[in-house]
Amino acid sequence: MSRTKALIRGLSLCMAWALVAGAMPVGAVTLGNLYETDQPVLNNARDAAFVDALKTVVVRVSGQRDAPARLGGALNDPRKYVQRFGFTVDNVLQVGFDSVSVDRLLQESGLPIWGRERPATLVLLNVIDPSGYSYWISGDQPNAQKDILEKVARERGLPLKWPAVAPQGIDEASALQEAERYGANAALLGRAQGGAVRWTLVSSEGSSQASGGMDEGVHLAADTFARVFAASASSLGNVVVEVSGIGDLDAYASTLNYLEGMTLVRAVALEQVSGDTMRFKLAVRGDAATLRRAIALDSRLVSQDDGAAPMGERLSFRYRP
Repeated sequence: MSRTKALIRGLSLCMAWALVAGAMPVGAVTLGNLYETDQPVLNNARDAAFVDALKTVVVRVSGQRDAPARLGGALNDPRKYVQRFGFTVDNVLQVGFDSVSVDRLLQESGLPIWGRERPATLVLLNVIDPSGYSYWISGDQPNAQKDILEKVARERGLPLKWPAVAPQGIDEASALQEAERYGANAALLGRAQGGAVRWTLVSSEGSSQASGGMDEGVHLAADTFARVFAASASSLGNVVVEVSGIGDLDAYASTLNYLEGMTLVRAVALEQVSGDTMRFKLAVRGDAATLRRAIALDSRLVSQDDGAAPMGERLSFRYRP
């Protein structure tokens, strides 16, 4: 490589890094297709394809890998829960299930519901090939390992992000900071060698590890987040949420729309206004701790509770425009 080309390449990398180096607003990804899936039809067995499609959706919505085994006889009539479907020319079932019916099925089966708002996870995957050469997987290059992770992530409903440039000196301590640069809520570090991968998930909840194949990292993250954010479909409670910094109607409308749009929230009522502080009463799935963790995925409401446990069923936030 000539000196001029090397300089141009270096400047390009610097410019690419400048685009992401400033911390992006951290925000959960709202998935609108949790109840939809594509299922190949094998041996022209369309009924079996509907069964497999329902299995995929209940795992994704509940966050529980054993969910299909807990559905009982519901798997005998999966079309009962279908809202729309069609078959492609290459015999793939494209099906959308009715969310209300699926949620009711999960509730009757004693399974939780993991809402549409999900943590964005930055994947930092380092691969060592047989020659000993080490490289990072980036977001702008096609890659077989990346394709595997993306496929499993779609099945689990886990939003992934990839670095624009190769990270430098990343370890568990700096991984979360790296994730924040990309607007992600967590980092999934992987070191792949000889067909095995050592995975470490780092988030505000702490860290956890797993070893196995490429898919094990996605399962580690999805299983971990489901335990934290999924709530019982049958338990409803009331949580008081106080939000300060609401100085005009736009801020009020933004806050109200945000709270009403959360999957955990079933109803919102304005109870009191005092200066720029509004008190809302929320009917929610789960409890105050689960709601606070879900709100923390997004940066528009900033907790004022200083990391302390919720006082009863009351939470305090400040609106961030």
